[in-house]
Amino acid sequence: LMGSEGALVAAVLGDCVGGEFEGAEEVPLDSVLKHLDSLDEEAKGSGILEYSDDTAMARCVVQSLLTRAGFDEQDMARRFAKEYSASPGRGYGSGVIQVLKKLSSPQLRDVYQPARDQFNGRGSFGNGGAMRASPFALAFPDLSDVKRFARLGAMLTHSCSLGYNGAILQAMAVHLSLHGALELPQQFISRLISEMEEVEDDELTRMDADKPFCERLHRVRDLMGRNKVSIEEVISELGNGIAALHSVPTAIFCVLHCLQPRDCLPVSYGGLERTLAYCLALGGDTDTIACMAGAIAGAHYGIEGVPQAWIRCCEGAEDAVMSAERLYMLYHRPQHMNELMTLAIHAYDQHTGFIS
Repeated sequence: LMGSEGALVAAVLGDCVGGEFEGAEEVPLDSVLKHLDSLDEEAKGSGILEYSDDTAMARCVVQSLLTRAGFDEQDMARRFAKEYSASPGRGYGSGVIQVLKKLSSPQLRDVYQPARDQFNGRGSFGNGGAMRASPFALAFPDLSDVKRFARLGAMLTHSCSLGYNGAILQAMAVHLSLHGALELPQQFISRLISEMEEVEDDELTRMDADKPFCERLHRVRDLMGRNKVSIEEVISELGNGIAALHSVPTAIFCVLHCLQPRDCLPVSYGGLERTLAYCLALGGDTDTIACMAGAIAGAHYGIEGVPQAWIRCCEGAEDAVMSAERLYMLYHRPQHMNELMTLAIHAYDQHTGFIS
């Protein structure tokens, strides 16, 4: 349970604290540390850091999985559209806005069609599917289910293999972390490479590119083997942009790199704090990279590794603790309990108003 709580909460924290530097080309480490130090003060007052579309959409994934006791593309699509309509100022990209508006149409029969129509039929290769993929790893114990549903969940907005395969990679990284795989970092990255070899070995993926995520993960492994790695090298080798290919492997590297203390970061920092600080120092798509790295690292360090002051000043972080507890129930349910679970959760939601 502590790993599930850590994953969901740390993803929210990464999103909230990362928003400060989103889009910045250069982020001095001093600025990052000052920003993170200020969170302790903000927690004492009424300061609150707002979450972005990353968390807004991840919450929809969680709510749908809980309400339906599993994956239901119709329900999830409806929630995405409803959430955007209710709170459009969360920083959604212009491409996904078009998809979400189409998903809200009562006449829509195929919820995957709007995403397929994007960019002259090529689909989106952004990281919007990956940023909300972590809950799949917390809801399904079987890795094949995690991969399958992360893909289907991402394809509601990202029909290009470069988009949905990024979501699969992110969900797998959280799954493996939840099972203690980060205790052996070299085996962790090797397992991800072998899994992605299989994922990227289908015809549709090969039409888009030749095993691009595997190639990036090999770069991650190379960087892990170097004595010193500069921020500039990480950006040059892995990227820090909004494409899934330029951000999911980057998030994975940040987690691996920060398993050990780093000279450039305060000795008082725990592993999760190091990870998020390092993500912010990369600049670029900081909120999403920190959100994804937060989920992977949070699954490893657990909720005890999350600074309480950060939870208090990040919007949605306390909700995430409750959601994680309920996902944990879903994860451990006997298969024959699915229908009973659906009824019980639905009754609970109607009683509390937690889920609309």
